[in-house]
Parts: sequence; structure tokens; C-alpha cells
Amino acid sequence: MPSTAQEVTKKDIYKVGFRWIMSNTSAWNWERMQNVAFAWSLVPVLKKVTNGDKGEMGHALTRHMAFFNTEPTIGLPLIGAVCAMEVSKAQGEDIPDDVFNAIKSGLMGPMAALGDSLFASTGNALLLSFGMGLALEGNILGPIIFLVGWTAITLGFGLWGVQFGFREGMKIMDSEIFSPAMIEKVTGFLSILGLTVVGGLSAQFVSLSTPIKWGSGGAVTKLQDIVDGLMPGLLPFILVMVVWYLHDKKNVSVIKLLLILIVLGAAGSLLHVF
Repeated sequence: MPSTAQEVTKKDIYKVGFRWIMSNTSAWNWERMQNVAFAWSLVPVLKKVTNGDKGEMGHALTRHMAFFNTEPTIGLPLIGAVCAMEVSKAQGEDIPDDVFNAIKSGLMGPMAALGDSLFASTGNALLLSFGMGLALEGNILGPIIFLVGWTAITLGFGLWGVQFGFREGMKIMDSEIFSPAMIEKVTGFLSILGLTVVGGLSAQFVSLSTPIKWGSGGAVTKLQDIVDGLMPGLLPFILVMVVWYLHDKKNVSVIKLLLILIVLGAAGSLLHVF
């Protein structure tokens, strides 16, 4: 490493990881999305490799202002790898700016798919199902377990990931962990697991029944009994599928869906339909 550069330590890489965890959606924009947070996260390393030279620092930051978007937690190995590339460049290795962007572009999409399946869907659903179950029983540990568990998973994987990426450097493109075949297998498994968990959560926490009945005396027929005879939990299932269809196929926002459900619930209660 040139004499003007300082040694990058494990502590510096942890600083990069913490910066990204705390700021990955800061200054998010439609044009380049997480680019500002990405560049800002690298500052502890860039200060070392440029020895605080404003010209070199500015060029390095500009290099990382290109489009970037991935799932925040799973994206940390990629950020660590970019840190290693910056160190190698400071040591005299010829790494053009296009190579930085190529590695980022090549991995951020697959990592986003893996991270969404692993953290946003499956992990979140599992922790929520456990926490919500306790909360509905009046146990204060429900939200605490969710908060502590999610924080531990995010910090634990993230800080391991940024160090892993730093060790791998440009070799991360050839890492078996992030190979296309491995990502496809893991995302496929997690998608099935996530859907199973969501199905269980829907059956447990979505409640919908109807008091509609007809007849008199001993010949009263209840609509709910007929529905339950067809399939227990049919009405909640239909409600979940309608909400999924509107959100996934018709792009109805979550806020609009919540408002629709509130209005329909209030109207159904007043009319004694639900």
C-alpha cells in the first residue's frame, strides 16, 4: 500500500456495516435509489485509503454514486467486497471504475431476491407469528421478542456479512454462497416456507364469520354452518385471497386496502352481515 494510505482494520469494516445498517434508505431517490447511502457507508474506508485527500476522496465518492439497490441486510457482503476493492486499488492494483459498477450491478439483483425471501418474507413472518401469538395472550414478551430477535438477526448477519465480503473481495463473484444455482435453490425453498408460514398466520389471525340465518323455531339455518361444512375457515381464506389479488395483481396499495377493509368491516357490522 502506498505510504499515503493507512491500514484498514476490522473496526473500520464494522463501521461501514453499521453505517449501512443505520442509513441504507437515507436520501433514497427514484433515480439511483440507495446510491447516496452506499457511498456514505464507505467513508471510513475511503478516508483511510485516500489518507483524507479531498481530491481522491471526491473521486472515490463519485465512483459510488451510480445506481444501487438491494435488500439491506443481505447486501452487506457486497459492500464489504467493494471495500476490499478500494483497498486493492489504493495498493496500486488497476481496477477501473467500470469494474466496481459491474460487480455491484451483477450481484445486487440476486442478493435482493435472496434477501427478500430470507429476511423480508420468511424471517419476518416467523418472528411475527411467534410474537403475535404471545401478544394476543396478553404477554408483553411478544413485541419484545420480535424486536430483540429481528435486531439480533439483522446485526448478526450484517456484521458477519460485511467482514465476509471484505475477505472475499472480487472473489465474491465466484463464491459458492452467492452463486446463481445456490441463490435459486435457497430462494425457492424460502418462498415455499414463507408461503406456508403466511398461510398458517392467515388461518390463525384472520377472523371472519357471518351471523346471517333464516328460518324460525327449530328450523333455523345458519349460513356460517353451511360455509363451515364446505371448508372450515373458508371466509377468512376468501378474504386473504381477495386482498392478495388486489395487491399483487391490481397494484392496490396497502393503505388503500386497509381503508377498504375498515369501511367494509364497519358496514358489515352495522348491517349484521359480518
